[in-house]
Amino acid sequence: MLKLFFERLAGSIRDMLRFIGVGRRITRREIFRSGGVGEEPSADYQRALMVLDNVARECITVSRQYGGLQAVTQKHFYASVLFTAMLSRSISLLMLAPYSPWASKMIEHWDYASTAVILRTMMELRAAFHYLCVDECTNEEWDCRWSLLNLHDCNSRIRLFEAQAPVAADQVAGLRAQAEEIRDRLKANPHFQTLRHQTRLLNGQTAYLFAIEEMMERAGLDKPTYRLLNVLFSSHVHGLPMSYYRMGMQERGRGLPSPIEEGYTTLCLSLASALLTATRDEVHELFKGSPPMQAQAPDASE
Repeated sequence: MLKLFFERLAGSIRDMLRFIGVGRRITRREIFRSGGVGEEPSADYQRALMVLDNVARECITVSRQYGGLQAVTQKHFYASVLFTAMLSRSISLLMLAPYSPWASKMIEHWDYASTAVILRTMMELRAAFHYLCVDECTNEEWDCRWSLLNLHDCNSRIRLFEAQAPVAADQVAGLRAQAEEIRDRLKANPHFQTLRHQTRLLNGQTAYLFAIEEMMERAGLDKPTYRLLNVLFSSHVHGLPMSYYRMGMQERGRGLPSPIEEGYTTLCLSLASALLTATRDEVHELFKGSPPMQAQAPDASE
């Protein structure tokens, strides 16, 4: 199925190139000349960019400090995975941000909608980190949380393979058997037995015991703020009308600098710094006492 999709995509690209070849395309030099518009960004924006730059570089150091250590518990394993994922998103955000020291660009392209997409995933990764690695609970509850995650992952893969044509029957059958084993493990879990809505949880559509907004509140972001940010960011993740209505009126969505583009990009950079800083502190606490790897001397050119 994927091979056929890419073959059709290649054909569409060839047709598009033939079409645009009829007229003269704008050159990169012309784009470069027209891209240097607008004043220097505000002090608030530059401060937010500098803070995220410093936090990201410090977190890379932290990641290296604890890299190579054996995960003594599942909490430690998921902490390393989720912290790395958050850090990777932060680097992508820095490379996307205008005037960033992380990327050399032809023009400074303002696109807060794309930064919002990254921040939406960072909030959910932050929630998952705290839920799995920091939030205090009994061993039975943690095993329940972990099994529910596994069931959701298994169910998602079943849906993925069933969406293919032809269906990958062998893989689906194996995953269905695995899902039933996980359901049996959940049913035998003492904490799961105390929960309401057990039938709903066993269908494999729910990854967590709590709503994301509750997980985020436990992780330090109050529910009203999370709800506000989630509505704002989700409109861009899904391309909802709010993401493109009033583009001309508000001078946004065109790649050009404007107060709205700069303001929302500043918000995204600042929120990324806060999420990453809180997670970094919890990584230190979780791995406290673990023997760090020997630090390498910094490059003299830096």
